[in-house]
Amino acid sequence: MKQQFTLAALGLTVAAFMFSSCQKEISTTATESTLSEQKVSKEQKSNTFYGPQVSFGAGKVRSFATISHTGVPQEVGVQITADAFSGLSSEPGEYSFMIPLHQKAQEVTPFDHLEVDWNPNGHPPPGIYDLPHFDFHFYKITEEEQMAIPVYNPQTAALFDAPPPAGYLPSGYIPGPGGVPQMGKHWLDVTSPEFHGVTFTKTFVYGTYNGAVTFYEPMVTRAYIESTTSSTAAIRQPQYFAPTNTYYPTQYNVYTDSKTGDHYVSLSGFVWR
Repeated sequence: MKQQFTLAALGLTVAAFMFSSCQKEISTTATESTLSEQKVSKEQKSNTFYGPQVSFGAGKVRSFATISHTGVPQEVGVQITADAFSGLSSEPGEYSFMIPLHQKAQEVTPFDHLEVDWNPNGHPPPGIYDLPHFDFHFYKITEEEQMAIPVYNPQTAALFDAPPPAGYLPSGYIPGPGGVPQMGKHWLDVTSPEFHGVTFTKTFVYGTYNGAVTFYEPMVTRAYIESTTSSTAAIRQPQYFAPTNTYYPTQYNVYTDSKTGDHYVSLSGFVWR
């Protein structure tokens, strides 16, 4: 998140959904049972599709999407190799990595592509998000549309500041000040622990531009990723969604493969909207 937040600017006012014969009865029951088992088996079976690897520190990062044989996404996210973190820059700034998303994931979710941003010194507001952390952006717009988002200034402010219609963001989210080129406006969950005296480890951010929700963003500290075996948290849900007729996540996850040491940050619990 490239936002230049301040505590004052945030104004921290802490503000899905019988047949006649016995022989035929036995035969019908067995057939129904078999069909039911086949359906369950098909729903449980899945394939995982991977995007191309991208250089990331001393290692690699790539997207993945696990989709059931019935076409329901089970998990979409990024896989970071165990050696990656050792090669990340410690110099101040933000380091962005565009992560292509497999076509199969694009077909069953609203997401087009991903972007991972490394913030070695965090970012404002001080005392909240100024810890080394990653921003995992799941974009609902194309990369071309993302790159066209301009710098925030008096001439473009209205595009950044226009909120989505009521119900398209969960309650308790407030807009950060200004906006970020090639990103948009970040909306923060002021019910998250870091706004109540607890050290920041992870949170979930929504992004908007020109009155539409444009990205989902788990934001997670490096320390939390490195120290967490497995963690799942609920994504607070809005009332309305756009586009519709696709699957949206209700959870985000952080976990590490005990055999390979690879780290994963993902979305799951997909629901048809």
